[in-house]
Amino acid sequence: MDVSLSVRSSQAASRRQLEFGLLGPLVARSGNGVLDVGPPKRRVLLIRLLLERGHAVPLESLCDDLWFNRPPRSAISSIHSHISRLRDALEPDRARGGAASVLVRESMGYALRIPPEAQDTFRFERKLGRARRLLGEGRVTAARVEIDTALALWRGAALADAVDHPFAAQEIARLEEACLLARELRVTILMHEGNPEEAVLSAEELTSRTPLREVSWELLLRALYMSGRPVEALQRYATLRRLLSEELGMAPGPRLQRLQAAILRQDDDQLTATHFSAPSRCMPGS
Repeated sequence: MDVSLSVRSSQAASRRQLEFGLLGPLVARSGNGVLDVGPPKRRVLLIRLLLERGHAVPLESLCDDLWFNRPPRSAISSIHSHISRLRDALEPDRARGGAASVLVRESMGYALRIPPEAQDTFRFERKLGRARRLLGEGRVTAARVEIDTALALWRGAALADAVDHPFAAQEIARLEEACLLARELRVTILMHEGNPEEAVLSAEELTSRTPLREVSWELLLRALYMSGRPVEALQRYATLRRLLSEELGMAPGPRLQRLQAAILRQDDDQLTATHFSAPSRCMPGS
């Protein structure tokens, strides 16, 4: 058997076995279990590389990002040391002095060579997309399975180990928004399942977390109406109107105004789950 082919096959298998969790404290796993990726600085380095999804990060950028644009003189040697330790953790079976196949050196810097599905962020967003498509196709039960599986991937705050680093801020915001969209989609699915009471509980949690997010309030009002509580739905609308006025100096957006009017008319045709889909916009006034 060709030795080089055997080595390449082994390297490919190693990459497939690796999994990384960013939806909470950083976790790295292989076929043998959880990997020890070392102290905080090394964990931040790994996160920085994971965020690039296979693209190389220049060494200078790594130094700036890990030391908040004030790297010490020892930064480069420290990076090289951390890279060496990470390689040992990610490829424990690599021959001493052998070429790395996961954390590789390129002309610009360093890159991680792993498939997209090795990251829980990729799997989460893929399942979110599937759940939305399944709901659109009327496959409500399958959509519920997908969205529950997607949300179960969250173990805490996104990129928790790098939350204080500016390089992570944009991705944290993007993932948090995606999580909110997923939770709102789950409420929508619950109503399509004919489970408005559970939808109310989930929507109330959403409005508590993000009290100025109109989409969550729209879902709460619909769920309350569907569970036979139209008076409470109107009371919640009044609460939101007062909150928006006090905090932002604005009134509820057109969608919520139309929803209030439909509740006042007890317009079941406009308020039942089969007549609406998961809203995709989230800003007040939308």
